[in-house]
Amino acid sequence: MINNSKHQLGIFSWFGFVLPLPQRLKLIKEADFNATTLWWEDEIGSLKIRKENMPNMVRESGLFLENIHIPYDNCDELWSEHKSTRDAIVNKYIVWLNDCAKYNIPIMVMHITDSLNLPSPDQNGHYGIDSISRLLKVAEDLGVTIAIENTGREDYIYFVLSELHSNYFGFCYDSSHNRIYSKNDLALLENLANCIVTTHLSDNDGHQDRHWLPGEGIIDWEKVCKVFPQVDYAGYLTLEVYPTEQELKKTPEEFLAKAYQRALWLRSLC
Repeated sequence: MINNSKHQLGIFSWFGFVLPLPQRLKLIKEADFNATTLWWEDEIGSLKIRKENMPNMVRESGLFLENIHIPYDNCDELWSEHKSTRDAIVNKYIVWLNDCAKYNIPIMVMHITDSLNLPSPDQNGHYGIDSISRLLKVAEDLGVTIAIENTGREDYIYFVLSELHSNYFGFCYDSSHNRIYSKNDLALLENLANCIVTTHLSDNDGHQDRHWLPGEGIIDWEKVCKVFPQVDYAGYLTLEVYPTEQELKKTPEEFLAKAYQRALWLRSLC
């Protein structure tokens, strides 16, 4: 189950400044965020950091590790008509679910589609339901929540969440993806509000997934927060943001201070 945080504030551990992970975590904590999230692959740099070492780094920094985001390469294979193809990707995801249990990470965020050209889920949906239900069984046994993130094919999100129900299964709401693919229509957020277990909050220009700070783009945040499940949502308000070119000219401390103020603003609206 997820941690009962009731609108504490988090930010993705990669926030656009090239710094060693321990330094980024220290800066996140000093900016007064409560939590962070990790991309679940080894970090390549002057100091290579194995992903297995990252959870302790987060906790030693004084932050709560809200979730990991697993790689989404080949996630369309969850819907393959070939059982051997589905088995291969399901087995890969099961390893990551076990990582969550091993390192005490409550939520695994995943994409269920990548391509915009997949057929309607009415045509191949039973294949994906087979894949995801197998993952869900493992997640339930381990006590790990799977959060599926909205990308370009929101019809697949609706389909899966209407077919599969569990206390360990929910929705990761990505505001930037929603704005790009649904324009000003917040039906996805409104219809799936009771399924949200974590957030990826960022802004954009309506054309590309910019990951700007809320308020830097064209998203109507007052409208978003009116639809957001203000009472029932018990998770973190988590930003998934990168700096603009102008913000990159300043220090990471300045960017994180600005990010924290924008997160406070969103919390006041929500």
